[in-house]
Amino acid sequence: MNDTQNLGNLIKQQRIRMGLTLPALSAKSGVSFPYLSRIEKAQRYPSANVLLKIAKPLGLDYKELFNLAGYLPSEHPMPPGQEKHKLLAELDILLNRVIADTNRIKSIIRQLYRK
Repeated sequence: MNDTQNLGNLIKQQRIRMGLTLPALSAKSGVSFPYLSRIEKAQRYPSANVLLKIAKPLGLDYKELFNLAGYLPSEHPMPPGQEKHKLLAELDILLNRVIADTNRIKSIIRQLYRK
């Protein structure tokens, strides 16, 4: 997974955790719905300005989001709580992918045996 995909997935997972839809995040941040969608799909990499706009509605400190995006050098290791949060977000992404893959496999098997 590249940095663009990782950041987009982390933003999406945090948005979902906050109970926000893309239109709601767009309204709260002032960033267009299509652009937010492209960020989450790793088709665009957000500027520092966009990260500033979406940090608060996502319940994140802008510095944390800047670190995740690679805009700020990590001067100090993440405190244990932040590292745990980042690892849990990444684990959620991977588990969702496994579940989606498992469901697709089941669907393909069902289709094969129907014929």
